[in-house]
Amino acid sequence: MDKSEITKNVMKNTANMVLQDALDILDADDGRSFEEKRDAVIKRLTQKGDKELSRLLVERAIADKTGAEIKADFWQSGTVIPVDDSIFLRHVDPKDRDIFLTIQKASPLVQSMDDKAPFLDLVWREHNEDKCLMLSIVKDGDYIGYCGIKNTAQPVWEIAIELLPEWTRHGIGYVALSAMLNEMASRLGVTKYIVRIEPTNLASQKLFEKLGAKPSGITDLWFQEQTTIEKCEEAGLHLIDDNMIEVAKKFHVEPRKLLSHVLEYELIWSGKEGEVNTRPPVAPM
Repeated sequence: MDKSEITKNVMKNTANMVLQDALDILDADDGRSFEEKRDAVIKRLTQKGDKELSRLLVERAIADKTGAEIKADFWQSGTVIPVDDSIFLRHVDPKDRDIFLTIQKASPLVQSMDDKAPFLDLVWREHNEDKCLMLSIVKDGDYIGYCGIKNTAQPVWEIAIELLPEWTRHGIGYVALSAMLNEMASRLGVTKYIVRIEPTNLASQKLFEKLGAKPSGITDLWFQEQTTIEKCEEAGLHLIDDNMIEVAKKFHVEPRKLLSHVLEYELIWSGKEGEVNTRPPVAPM
């Protein structure tokens, strides 16, 4: 093993020990409130020297602990959710990996990469993290995509859904999300969400509008500097078409802003029958 490999292993082991310290404090039954434990974790990790690493590890520890609890609470009511006669939702299974990655490979971002394997491995790992509450969509016994929540540690949960291309535009997204949202309401008491959609993805916009989502604004997911945003917009002005103009009107922004931002919707789920479960939500920590 060369020096660089030894260094990486030391750094990895150190990070794991620091993360375990954080989890031990959060799990301790010592009468302290969660806020007091969180402050103790931050103090302990900051003493180890790297404030930025400490902040990231605290966020990761909290997300992992919160996500694991929420995921366990959700699935304890049943690991299979019927959608219709041929479709059901279930927890993510390792055998889903190949088709899940087939869906990811269709992304223009992935197609532009010379070495796709490391990125695809990372995406699959994130799909299985405790902070992600993902549900596999199965039709006639075959995995065809997924829907779920990207990060249950966030104050408002963001919905995700992807299907194999051959199963889009068949109404599957609507019935799968309806079933998922009904279960989120009944099992966890969660009914408020955000959805982020590319301005050119009209099909997803129509899907979530059909589910009751309302435009709430636009957001720059890449946190670029203003000068970079302006350059991006200038370079893409020729891409503005009638559809983009109509979307811009709906969100009350200049069409050029859609070249550097994504759409954000708010979805308050009331259920197919106009009712929701009144059980208090499992609040993210």
